[in-house]
Amino acid sequence: KNSPCCADAQAPLPATAQVAAQQGEFLARLFATGYDTTQDIPTRSGTKEPLAEAFCQTMDNTNLIIARPFQFLDLGALTYIGDSKALAQLPAGIKGQGGVAFALWRSVYIAKQMSLRNRLLIFGDWVRGRFFGRDLTRL
Repeated sequence: KNSPCCADAQAPLPATAQVAAQQGEFLARLFATGYDTTQDIPTRSGTKEPLAEAFCQTMDNTNLIIARPFQFLDLGALTYIGDSKALAQLPAGIKGQGGVAFALWRSVYIAKQMSLRNRLLIFGDWVRGRFFGRDLTRL
């Protein structure tokens, strides 16, 4: 069976959180717009929505709106390797390491937080760790 969450049966998707997050957003969009996800290819009846049509649906010859298959957008990979250093592999073959990659990793980490409160707490922990070191008394 070919699932709409698979971009291509010939090329498996990487087992990363980036893929899982994009698939989750894709499925949430299907659920929110009323698609029948019990079928191999999700469908729904009704009228086309002009804005949503450009992103997630097409028509077939039975007047059912069918969902376009999931397409993964590779945003690259960032890896923290310790000692204020990181590795970065971005689309178009751009690679980096060291302090610049670490700054990019931290900026993406902060940007991915759901609330301003979490962003401030994490940033405060980083600043406190830089000035006072890690608390090792609870190990």
